[in-house]
Amino acid sequence: MKGFTTQMLNRDAFTIPKLAYESYFKIFGLISSGLDFGQRYGPVKQDKTSTNLKRFYCQFVCLLLWFFAIRSFVLMFIGDREIQLMMGDLTGFWNDYRMYYLMPTFYYSLQTAIIATIFLRNESELAWLVPFISVKQMQTNSIRTAKYDTNNHERRTQITIIMNNLIVLIATGMVAMLYMLTAYENMDDSTFKMFLPWIGIQAVWIFFMTGINMFTMTYFNLVCLILSNRFKQVCKDIEALAESDPGPLGSKNNALSTLYYEHNEICELVDESNSFWQSFIFFNYLCHIPCNCYALYNLFFAEFDDLLAIVTWTVFLHTILFLAFISLSAADVSAEAHSPYTAKIHIDCLQMSTFLHRVRGPTIGFSCLDLFVITNASISNTIAAVASYFLIVADFSRSTAAANAAEKREEAAKAAMNLTTTVAPPVTQ
Repeated sequence: MKGFTTQMLNRDAFTIPKLAYESYFKIFGLISSGLDFGQRYGPVKQDKTSTNLKRFYCQFVCLLLWFFAIRSFVLMFIGDREIQLMMGDLTGFWNDYRMYYLMPTFYYSLQTAIIATIFLRNESELAWLVPFISVKQMQTNSIRTAKYDTNNHERRTQITIIMNNLIVLIATGMVAMLYMLTAYENMDDSTFKMFLPWIGIQAVWIFFMTGINMFTMTYFNLVCLILSNRFKQVCKDIEALAESDPGPLGSKNNALSTLYYEHNEICELVDESNSFWQSFIFFNYLCHIPCNCYALYNLFFAEFDDLLAIVTWTVFLHTILFLAFISLSAADVSAEAHSPYTAKIHIDCLQMSTFLHRVRGPTIGFSCLDLFVITNASISNTIAAVASYFLIVADFSRSTAAANAAEKREEAAKAAMNLTTTVAPPVTQ
């Protein structure tokens, strides 16, 4: 494990927390060992069969997701119905323009495949476990670890996990039922029986895709919530220190230094956590923003039937909520990290000046692949940029559609005139 040695795992000085998300990450193939990483190390050579099987399971899930991502992309260019059915595609029975379904499917499958790959490649570095476990600070005492204990958020975590499970089960069941009914109504008995394995495989794919999408989103929100709460507590402690009895000159220096080191420690945790989550944020933006724009475009210009309306609205609302969830969670960390600078604090000493200088420095928080830090301002700028480009494309598409409609009307009028001229009776003298 990178940056890890057996001496770092001191059970007397470090307490491994219970993390409810760990079991679900293992179910959905994101991690193989999780918080059991310490059991793999020791003087006695251990049997690695179980570890290898878990790792193989994660690799299988990742390959399955990549298979469907590539399949969704290839299906966009296949118009032959027989080949579509051979590849398990039933969208041709739902709408003549299959792209309405294939495009969102491609974005979702690509997003989950990339997320699974990120976890698979970086699991051993444990950055995804920050702030619950920090490799950089693993030798510190358990007092620090207690500050990031998930027990304070246990009820909230249980509610989100229950909701995630319901969403996963409902989505998997509804999509599987839709595939089943579509195949049953449009195929003969022998073809339907041969197609059943495809339905089962796609139900499994939907299960993994929905689970990875939902559980990573809510887990990232939990990470951001804990870090932002710690920043908020530091700011409250500084404000309380500023409002307390002034006392002798320099009497607050030690307390302020302690808070400064605490703030700096949390900044280091954010930086360590960001080394993992920056890729997660970037690729979610890369997949969900175009998917949301595509769904929004269809809401304006597509001709809907009932099924297409349900799918399009679901995709649009989910991508909006997903992007808002991870963006606002990350932005809250940055806002709380810089809150001491915006707070009304009046402590005139060198430590306070140094502290405020640190807060005024480079923006603290989660970044989008180190391109920019997620803040409220960057979210506003991103929304404005996406909205501007979308309106330009929408206006261009509407103008093009109007021009095409006018051209078709003109051609129809010419055809009608030619037909009238051709069938007109001869004029008699």
